[in-house]
Order: sequence, then structure tokens, then C-alpha cells
Amino acid sequence: MRRGCRFGPKGIREALVFSTSYEPGLDVDLSNGITIVDFGDVDCLHTDVLGTHQRVETVITEVFRLGVSPVILGGDHSITYATAKSLMNTTQGNIGLIMIDGHLDVRISHHGEVSSGTPFRRLLEVPGAPLRGRNLVELGINGWHNSKFYRDYCHEKGVTIIPARQVHLEGIEAAVERALERASDGTEAVFLSVDIDGLDFAAAPGTSAPNPGGLTSFQALEAVWLIGQHPLVRGMDIVEVAPPLDVQGLTSMMAAALVMQYLGATKAKMDRLKA
Repeated sequence: MRRGCRFGPKGIREALVFSTSYEPGLDVDLSNGITIVDFGDVDCLHTDVLGTHQRVETVITEVFRLGVSPVILGGDHSITYATAKSLMNTTQGNIGLIMIDGHLDVRISHHGEVSSGTPFRRLLEVPGAPLRGRNLVELGINGWHNSKFYRDYCHEKGVTIIPARQVHLEGIEAAVERALERASDGTEAVFLSVDIDGLDFAAAPGTSAPNPGGLTSFQALEAVWLIGQHPLVRGMDIVEVAPPLDVQGLTSMMAAALVMQYLGATKAKMDRLKA
């Protein structure tokens, strides 16, 4: 097992120092008109996964209640159960969820043991079905890392799978348009979850499951930019950055760029609402 993503938040924060407040390609300026706050770290229980998830859910639920659009830095992908559950806790009606990932992450929790491969099955099993299968989109699934058994489960639940190969062949804009259409259909809010291993290992080598053939850095940045501007999108997490496995800090810098892209999209959405 390749480990190290618990150091992801620190690595991403350190990489953020290379960012400025303006992106000329997007023509978005973060130096005014938006308030950005670092709420700090959730005090995790490293020997108790479910206890950690409960702490994350409690904290992020209160952040959502403040009206904040949070960007949560992980951590492994299991925390998305807690972050998306927090949005469920503060939303009347159903939510949609778009995840960028190389893996389906709908594995069975054997004997109740959860992992980075189980969060989306757990979310689909929340009582009352605040996340319906038809509102879950898995974007960037790729490589010989998945199981037909779990692909079939996704199809049975109505989950939309958009493989990385399809993105490469048809373009990121078409993929995002389809993803947003599905995630926003009959929902009150949408959450974005980015697993860094959904990107090609040239852009993100520092993760537990490096992914040849994943999304390019541009495709991932464009996806976050387009998704983040949607009026229903309320928050994002970014997970599986593992600095001990990284090369020259490139994966942390990639994750930091995705964070900035989401902030830029949020600012563009705010400016549009004010106009």
C-alpha cells in the first residue's frame, strides 16, 4: 500500500504560495470582491476512521450553514462521505455529485470497514436517498484499475460514467455539459469531488495510484472552471495528494492550481450574480 495522503493538506497549502490573485486566461481577479478564509485543520483521529469522518461531517456542516462555499483538502477519498454528507445535512431535497477520479469507488464495505474505495456506495446508501444514482457522475474513470462487477452496480443504480478515454476523444466541454445536466437534474445543490489520481501521472505522480491515460492538467482545470461556475455548485473537495510520493512537489502544485481554479470560478459566478 502506497501511503502519504494524510500530508496532502499541508502540501497543497505550501504549494498555494506560488499562486497570485489573477489569471489572465480567465480574466478573474481574486484580490477584491471575494473573502477567502482558511478555517484550519479538522482534528483527526488517525486510529479511528469513522470517528474522523464524524468530526469532518460536524465541522463542514457548520461551514455550509455559514453560507460558505468550502474547498476541503484531503486526505484520502473516504472523506468525501463526510464532506458530501455535510451538504446533505444543509440541503432541503436531493443533491448531485460530480467526482473526477480514475476509480469507481463504490466498493462494498466488508464487515463495515470503510476505505478510500467505498465513499460513493456509502453516499448512495444514505437513508432517504438524498443522493440518487441518476445524480451521481463519475468523470475520468480510466485504466485497468476497476472491476466490471462495480461498473455493473453503477449501471444498476443509474450512475453516469464518463471514462477518460471518452473525454480525450470527445472533449472536456461535452463531458462537463453532460455531467452538469445529470448532477443538476431535480437537485437543490451539487458537490464536486476531485481525486488527484483522476489526472494523468504526468500531471499528478504523487498519489497512491498513479494513473497513465488520465485527464490532462488542462482538462482537469477546465472541468473545475466550468463546473465551479454552475449556480447549484456549493463546494468541492480535493483528495489523494501524497507529498511523500511526489516528484518535486508537482502534484501538490497541481492540486493548488485546481483549488485556485475553483476559487476563480466561484468569483466569476458571484460577479455574474451582481451584474
